[in-house]
Amino acid sequence: MKTHIMSLQKIVFFVLCVTAILGCTREETIQPVDLFEEIESTDPLDVYLKEEFRDPYGSVIIYKFIDRYIDQRYKAVPPKKEVVKPIAELIKQAWIEPYNQASDQGEAFLKKFFPGEIVILGSPLFNGDGTIVLGTADSGVRVTLTQANNYAPGNNAWIIQTFHTLHHEFAHIIDQNFNFDIEAFYQISGDDYTSNGTWFSITENDAITRGMVTPYGTSAVGEDFAELIATIITTTPEEFDEKYITPEDCTGEGQDCLDRNKGRERIKQKYDVVVKYMSEDVGIDLIKLRDEFLKSIN
Repeated sequence: MKTHIMSLQKIVFFVLCVTAILGCTREETIQPVDLFEEIESTDPLDVYLKEEFRDPYGSVIIYKFIDRYIDQRYKAVPPKKEVVKPIAELIKQAWIEPYNQASDQGEAFLKKFFPGEIVILGSPLFNGDGTIVLGTADSGVRVTLTQANNYAPGNNAWIIQTFHTLHHEFAHIIDQNFNFDIEAFYQISGDDYTSNGTWFSITENDAITRGMVTPYGTSAVGEDFAELIATIITTTPEEFDEKYITPEDCTGEGQDCLDRNKGRERIKQKYDVVVKYMSEDVGIDLIKLRDEFLKSIN
């Protein structure tokens, strides 16, 4: 964590500056700062990012000077430059294009709601409890992607994990703009959320029993919503049905198996709710979005 020390002289100068600004007449207006006023980089990577993200979607891909874009409680390293363009290409291929295909508005949807900043970090962000942060969404403006230095061509496990995170974070942005009925969603699982913050001790089977698709989904109803959407998008329909919808044969298996099947019934209720919400409120065909995403990574 950085510590800043300011001398008394600097403090006085700062106060005088503030006073001078506050004392401006109405005619002395302060002009807005153009974020892109600085000289454009001619680096081929920066030119590519400008043409493919900033120009069409108003989104800046940030891979340098990371200290400005992460909480001071965390430490992280920047991505290796050679992974930035392949990851950017994947963002187009496995996020932008599937949404363009699945939206009633085509490209217009993401041109309005795509985050203004995508921060790429080379490493994860570590929490004090031993867990790691895979991504964040900040007020619908910025999405942070971590662990970029683990990227390698053909590493499908990395791709699925990373885009699960991105689709999870974008689900929060959708909720912020289209006001998903969280209370109605909450009623399906109610007290089964781990409000005491111990989601990381929950197993996958425990999560399913509670009616959630992942342990992290048990942490809060909003995370349940985002995890469900991300899991639907990044999982084949056959795998999703087998794991989360189709009841197990509990003959001779005991109460735990029966409880998991009850949890699956609740997951199916939530599945129907989010598919309907995305279609009717957001204008996104979630099933088509899933199909386009899976096609894009294959």
